Amino acid sequence: MFTRYQPLPQKLPSQPRVAAILSCQNNLMALSWHMPISREPFRYAIAIREENFTHTLLKEHGSFTLNFLSFDHYDAIDQCGRVHGNDVDKLSTSGLSSKTSDVHGNHIIDQADYVYECTIIDTYKNGDHTIFISDVTALHLNDSVNEHPTLFLGRGRYATLSEVSQVDA
Repeated sequence: MFTRYQPLPQKLPSQPRVAAILSCQNNLMALSWHMPISREPFRYAIAIREENFTHTLLKEHGSFTLNFLSFDHYDAIDQCGRVHGNDVDKLSTSGLSSKTSDVHGNHIIDQADYVYECTIIDTYKNGDHTIFISDVTALHLNDSVNEHPTLFLGRGRYATLSEVSQVDA
């Protein structure tokens, strides 16, 4: 049995999404509104609210890294989503580290399983977010990849995969 809502309620049901940390210059931002949009060329879209400090940085610098961390680091991801980058050095407060950066000076998080190095090629405003379309110009793959991605469930809740199934075609 379903209950139909129109208009939509303010709080929507849980929508599991892979969480990542976006780095633009020295700022980190927890991000779960992102997705691949093209395989050839490899393009990726992210959605950022205009009032976020990261939005200004993305417009200024035109590049970012997207760092995918395992579930072991959900608390650091959450920390990066709860404070503002124009007030706090999120790298210092999160407990994460970065010994290297991409060619544009964006952090590559040491604890990430893999990192997309992205150059913004287009933007457009849609609803309450700006969509940044980027070319993924490089992939950084950690030698010790963990198979427990961090899923953001909303409202400060996180999960990971408990079971994986392989379907052979």
